[in-house]
Amino acid sequence: MSDFDFGNLESSDLGKPFDPAELARWGQRAVALLIDLFLSIGVFLIPTIVLFAGAAAVGDDDAGSGAVAVLALVGYLAATVWSLWFFGYRQGITGTTPGKRQQGLRLVDAETGRPPGGARGVGRWLVPGLINTVVGVYSIIDYLWPLWDVRNQRVTDKMFRTLVVGD
Repeated sequence: MSDFDFGNLESSDLGKPFDPAELARWGQRAVALLIDLFLSIGVFLIPTIVLFAGAAAVGDDDAGSGAVAVLALVGYLAATVWSLWFFGYRQGITGTTPGKRQQGLRLVDAETGRPPGGARGVGRWLVPGLINTVVGVYSIIDYLWPLWDVRNQRVTDKMFRTLVVGD
């Protein structure tokens, strides 16, 4: 039997019981998300600046425009790989991001209380973005879900059997 029933958004196996006082509050998670979002925007801003500054510098030169486009594309690719590593793999291994550390939070496996691991961290980073490309309101529902969930979990947390708890 699957650990996740799509008809019932409560986990069939609640795993390690966490004291409700240990579970991260929605406000803490929102502040952590904003900190991480601003960091991510800063990283993606670098290739954007390169693109616009390069385009302004080369003007109508076709060869220069192509070089600037390739440089910006490489920059965006590098920023995406960095985000995947930092907010996906690394968060899965350590259980933290800069926003979570600042808020005193950590990501844990719902059953063991330990960090969930790199693969689940990557999935937790990647899957919401993929689902949101098909179902545009998924992110809104996902980030608001902890407001009424008994374990303060996002829908994504339920999919990957994770919790965000206080240190």
